[in-house]
Amino acid sequence: MYRVFVPVAAVLFATFSIDLCALEITSGLTDHQVLQCNDDGTASIALSGIATTTGTLEARVVGIQKTILDWRPLGEASDAWSGTIPDVPVGGPYRVEVRIVANGKAQATTSIHDVLVGDVWILAGQSNMQGVGDRHDEDTPHPQVHTFSMSYEWRLAKEPLHTLAESPDPVHFDPKKSDEERQKAISNWRDGGKGSGLGLPFAKEMVRRTGRPVGLIAAAHGGTSMGQWNPAKKNEGGAALYGSMCQQVAAAGGKVRGVLWYQGESDANPDAAPVFPQMLKELIAAMRTDFNNAELPFYQVQIGRVVLPWNSTSWDGIQTGQLSIETDVPHTGTVASIDLDLDDAIHISTPGLKVLGHRLANLAEADLFGGKPLAGPRLESFKREGGHIRATFSGVNGRLMAAGRPSGFSISAGPDGETGPGPYKIELDPEAPNDLIIYLSDRLPENPHLWYGRGLDPYCNIVDEANMALPVFGPVALQR
Repeated sequence: MYRVFVPVAAVLFATFSIDLCALEITSGLTDHQVLQCNDDGTASIALSGIATTTGTLEARVVGIQKTILDWRPLGEASDAWSGTIPDVPVGGPYRVEVRIVANGKAQATTSIHDVLVGDVWILAGQSNMQGVGDRHDEDTPHPQVHTFSMSYEWRLAKEPLHTLAESPDPVHFDPKKSDEERQKAISNWRDGGKGSGLGLPFAKEMVRRTGRPVGLIAAAHGGTSMGQWNPAKKNEGGAALYGSMCQQVAAAGGKVRGVLWYQGESDANPDAAPVFPQMLKELIAAMRTDFNNAELPFYQVQIGRVVLPWNSTSWDGIQTGQLSIETDVPHTGTVASIDLDLDDAIHISTPGLKVLGHRLANLAEADLFGGKPLAGPRLESFKREGGHIRATFSGVNGRLMAAGRPSGFSISAGPDGETGPGPYKIELDPEAPNDLIIYLSDRLPENPHLWYGRGLDPYCNIVDEANMALPVFGPVALQR
């Protein structure tokens, strides 16, 4: 059945007659679907179905107030038919109508409602992408933002985007559990106090900036490691995270604009951290192969703070490994979360997730739509200057800023040494908007190295005028 309630378009489209007995669309498009457009700003809709009467198949695309593409031949009706509607422009919501015409009259008609053409993004990683923000002041739905849910259905995007128990894939929910247990898990998650994420804020910001609808494929799963996301497990299908994600992409239409990724906490241990960067590179390469785009944009969030017993060396190692990706792998970008509040001991707060959505939108707008925001501050040089140290940054939007006293820097003796005497003062240089001046309480240690955000729970507050935060980095040797 294709009768569904469409909030915006229902009143305008309600008088349209549907006869599924003689004509049915069985694949290629569903209600609420977002189609990934091509580089020319249009999409082709490949449809197939069944018919019990003969005649010429025709199709058209109708907007809320006008016809977008008028009736055009789609093929001949048969027991199993197929055809393509080309050149459907970015926008929507659209109603896609198909009819069988014989002897100058429509013999049967059917339609798909609330279709959008725009950009489709994958949301993947672990809990901070799945969304564990407190359910207060969360982003509200937007008619131009839909999600392909974990139940393999397109629908209006609303929090929580990810509901693991909805998924038919065993990697997300134990298939041995009863239907009653599944429904209870769904209800508990949807009605609970957690579930806000960054995907909806990102999508709404992209709609605001570009005017293009956005679809989000919800594929993240809390507590998961890079080993569990191993692309080698693709052939396991729904029994593996990567395989399940690939199945979702295929079912959602097969084409995506890019990937938003937030993962790394589970790999912050002595065994996994050293190989994390290489595994992340292999994941990106596999996605680009499997989604048929050698330049598929991949934007990630660098892990932030944790207020739990953890291996701090491994935590720092994941953060620096993540930052290295943007220089080692083309068409990638990283945004920082180290300056944001938490809603519990490890999960970014709902207001912080909104900030991350905007930061990721900055990357996407700049890379894909000619936007102005730069990636944000990145250390360019670190050198002695008289009795203090000057740190200069590139990628700054406007100038460096800090809410209150600039904080987050430390000096170690050697790359693995203990943190030495800390800065007693850090100044934003009013004459050099990309520079910080660091004053130390003691002489520099031997072989000094600079860190920002070292450890599990540092206080960091350096951003630029676009609110792009300085990411965790270090150790960086002093330039002579």
